[in-house]
Amino acid sequence: MTESALAQPLRIGSVTVPNRIMQTAHSKQYSDRVESDRETAYFVRRAEGGCGLFIAGNHFVHPSGSIRGFQDAFRPESVPASRRMTDAIHDAGSRVFVQLNHHGAQAQPDGADGPRTVYAPSRILSPSTAHATRAMSRDDIASVVEGWATSAAHARAGGFDGVEIHMAHGYLLHQFLSPLYNARRDEYGGDLEGRTRFPREVLRAVRARVGDDFPVGIRIVANEFHPDGLDGEAMRAVIARLRAEARIDFLDLAAGGYHNVHYVFPSSAMPVAWLRDDVAAVKAANPDVPVFGVGAARSVEEAEEVLTSGIADMVALTRAQIADPDLGLKLTSTDAQAAGRGIRHCIRLNQGCLGRGSRGLPMSCTVNPLAGRERERGDRPHAEVAQRWTVIGGGPAGMRAAIELADDGHDVTLLEAERELGGQLRLARRVPGRESVGLLVDDLVRDLADSGVEVRLGVRATAAELRADGPGSPDGIVMATGATAPRRTSLALGGAYAGGFPLEGTIDAFAAASDPAHLGSRVAVVDADGTAYSAGIVLTLLEHVRELELITPFESVFPHIGAGYDRPLLLERLGAHGGFRRRASQSVVAVRPGAVDLADTLTGQAETLSGLNGIVAIEPRASVVIDGLADAAPRVITIGDAYAPRTIDAAIFEAVELAYDVAGLGVLRG
Repeated sequence: MTESALAQPLRIGSVTVPNRIMQTAHSKQYSDRVESDRETAYFVRRAEGGCGLFIAGNHFVHPSGSIRGFQDAFRPESVPASRRMTDAIHDAGSRVFVQLNHHGAQAQPDGADGPRTVYAPSRILSPSTAHATRAMSRDDIASVVEGWATSAAHARAGGFDGVEIHMAHGYLLHQFLSPLYNARRDEYGGDLEGRTRFPREVLRAVRARVGDDFPVGIRIVANEFHPDGLDGEAMRAVIARLRAEARIDFLDLAAGGYHNVHYVFPSSAMPVAWLRDDVAAVKAANPDVPVFGVGAARSVEEAEEVLTSGIADMVALTRAQIADPDLGLKLTSTDAQAAGRGIRHCIRLNQGCLGRGSRGLPMSCTVNPLAGRERERGDRPHAEVAQRWTVIGGGPAGMRAAIELADDGHDVTLLEAERELGGQLRLARRVPGRESVGLLVDDLVRDLADSGVEVRLGVRATAAELRADGPGSPDGIVMATGATAPRRTSLALGGAYAGGFPLEGTIDAFAAASDPAHLGSRVAVVDADGTAYSAGIVLTLLEHVRELELITPFESVFPHIGAGYDRPLLLERLGAHGGFRRRASQSVVAVRPGAVDLADTLTGQAETLSGLNGIVAIEPRASVVIDGLADAAPRVITIGDAYAPRTIDAAIFEAVELAYDVAGLGVLRG
C-alpha cells in the first residue's frame, strides 16, 4: 500500500517534522504561568497518537498581557518547566513550537496581579470586553518588542523547536496590521509600511535573539472577512512585506478576529473548508515556505487531499485531535490493525473545548471527556469476570455507556424504545448549522456494532421485566432514558408564565421541532430555557415559518449561550430571517386561541400578540425515568439527562465515568 502523503516528513527551517499532521495553538487552561504536568500529559498522549507537530499556545511576552490559566514566556522560571514538557514530547517522537503572543485590546483590565491598562494601537472599544483601551506609546512598543525577544530566547532555552509569532485573531500585532484597529497617524499607522512597522520590529528582534538556525514563523490571518478590513489580496501584501524584512520559516494561517469571532473559533454552523481558497492563494504566492492549512480540509478523512492538491504543506487538525488523540496513527498507518477503531469525530459544537474556556474552566471535549485528564484516566483493565449489564436508552449516554462496558469485556444489552438509535440527537442533527451532530450518532452506532453490544430496538423496558430472576438477569442496569419536553413546568422560581405553565393552548418543543411544517406561517415561541437547546428549536422553526415572535422572561434572548464564540453567529443567523422578532423581559399572562397576552416583567406594561397560528412552549427539559428499578439489579445507575437534563458533554462524560467506576477506578452515585 502506498504511504500516505500525511506520513511524509517536512523540513521547516532547521527542523524536520516527522509527518504533516499538526495541532495549532489552542487555549486549554491546564497551566498557570509555566507549563504543568497536565499540559505535558495532554501533548504526549497525542504525540503517541501520531501528531507530528504541536504549537503550544498563547504564551505571553509581557506582564501587561499576562492572564491566569496561561503561560508567561517572559518569566525566567518558564525555561525549566518548558524543558520538562518539550523533552517528554520529543521522547514521544513529535516536535513542538511555541506561540508567543500579547492580546492587546482583547486583554481584560483586571489582570492576573490586579487592575492594569489595556493597550492597543489606538483608543478603541475592545470587541471582546467592551472596555476602552489606551493607545501605545513608542516606549510601550519598545518594551513589548523586548518582551518578544526575551521570550523567544527563553523558548529556545526551554527546548522548543521553534517559535510562532502571533499576528492573527485580533490580538496585538494583528491590531497594528489592521485598519479596523489601527487609526494611528504616526510612523506605526497609516499605510502598509506604517502598519507593519511594529510586527517587523518584533521579527527582527526575535531573529537577532535566537539566530538563523532556529525556526521562526508567524500566525497571520489570510483574510479579515470584514468590509472595512483587509481582504485576501491585502493580507498577501502584508505577508510579502513581512518576509522582506526578516527570514520567516513558516506561515500558519487563520482568519477573522474578535470583530467576527466565529472565524476565529469556527463552529458547526460554519462551512467546512471555510478558509480553503485563501490558504491556497497564500501558498501560491509563497511557494518557497511551508504553509500550514487551517480550515482547508473538507473532512478529516480528506485531509491528505490538502497536500496532494498543493493547497498547503501541513494540515491543521486541532479539535479533531482533541476528540481523537490517535487520529495521526489512523490517518497515516497502512496497517488496519494499527489504525484501530474508526475515527471519533469532532462535532464542532465548541461546548467542551472553547465553551469551557470562555467560562475560565479547563478544556475538555464533548466526545472525549478524557481530554485533559490523561494522568487521572489511563487505560482500564479488561474485566477478569464478565458482568451482565442492561443499558436502557439509545441516546448518547446509553450508547456510549454500552460501548465502554463492552470494550472492557462485559456482556451488554441495550434496550431502546424507538425504532432508531440516537435519542434527542435525532432532533439535534436536524437543526440548521448543527448537522455535524450526525457524525456523533454515526460514530456511536458504528462503535456499538464493533463492540458486540446486543441492541434491541422498539423495546420499552419495564421494572417488572428487568426484575425477573434467572440466569439472564443483569448484574447492573444503566438508566439512560434521557429527557423530554415537559407538559408542565417544574421550575420552583422563575418561568415565563404568570400563572404557571399552561397545559392547554401550547405546543411542546419536541412536537414542534418534529413537525415544524404544520405549525403555520406565524408562530410565537415562549422560551423559559435560554440555552443552546432552545436556540436549536428556534433555528429549526425559522426554516418553516414566515414570522416567529420569540418571547422570553430573560433580559436578553438565549442568555445561557455565552457572549463570545458562537453567540454572534447565532444572532447574525436570527437577524437574517426577515420574519424574526424578539420580546425580552416578558411574561405570559394568558394563552387564547390565536393570541397570547403578555406583561413586561419590569414595568407590567401589557401587550397582546394576535393572529398566531401556534404557540410553542420551550421549558427546561424533564428527565424520563422508569419507576421501580431500585431493586431490579445489584447496581442501578442513572446517567445523562435521565439524572438531570444537561448537555451532550454531561451525557458522554457520565457514560465514560461509569465504565471507570465499574472497573473499580472511580466513584459514581448509584
